[in-house]
Amino acid sequence: MKKLVALLSLLLTLTACGQNSPSSDTTALEARSDAWESALNAKDVDALVNLYTDDARLLPPDGAMTSGRDGVRAAFGGMIDAGIGGETTRVETTVSGDVGYIVGTFNLTSGEEVLGTGKYIETWRRGNDGLWLIANDIFNNDPSPKPKTPMTHIMITHSVDNADHWAAAWSGPDSRSNLFKDNGAAHVHAFRSQDSPNLTGLVIAVEDMDALNAMLMSEEGMAAAAEDGVRMDTTVMMTEVK
Repeated sequence: MKKLVALLSLLLTLTACGQNSPSSDTTALEARSDAWESALNAKDVDALVNLYTDDARLLPPDGAMTSGRDGVRAAFGGMIDAGIGGETTRVETTVSGDVGYIVGTFNLTSGEEVLGTGKYIETWRRGNDGLWLIANDIFNNDPSPKPKTPMTHIMITHSVDNADHWAAAWSGPDSRSNLFKDNGAAHVHAFRSQDSPNLTGLVIAVEDMDALNAMLMSEEGMAAAAEDGVRMDTTVMMTEVK
């Protein structure tokens, strides 16, 4: 009898522990996340709004935080009306009991065109009915690619103290061209005059003139010129005629 009582006690303890331990299964949460994407692309704003709690907080990019389903409807309903859909990719999904969160990325699309990319974090709560609802939703866009400006070419001529010393600075793995390429130049070609040995020059393909000018006038740029023996008072810069 004592052994039976002890066994029953152990079974009750194990059962209680199993009931109290929080679930970490993400399957149901991921299914609800998929339902969010499906609702957006099906232009079903009602289904999308119903995936949020009544007091859900929305933190959109460049906008004020809203609370409640009306804010959700306004934000995503506007996207749907504009013909915008999207695709989400989950990076991490975590569940602990009745609380979960998802970290992911998204693409915004209009037909076949990708309008932009971004990332998001959602926190979810599981209700008494077992359904997961979004309680907090924060998302923002990735920076837009910087538009490429038309490349231009410039020519710089100057006299130097010693042309061989100056030319050496433009060769090898530590070539001065690396400094220029890190500051707006796409290509740099160095030249020296056959008639006047200490007359030298550069032809530079420039992608960002502001960055190049800033480097030339910086302490780093001035120090490099001094080290190479450039006579700054002889410098002439010419820009490409277009």
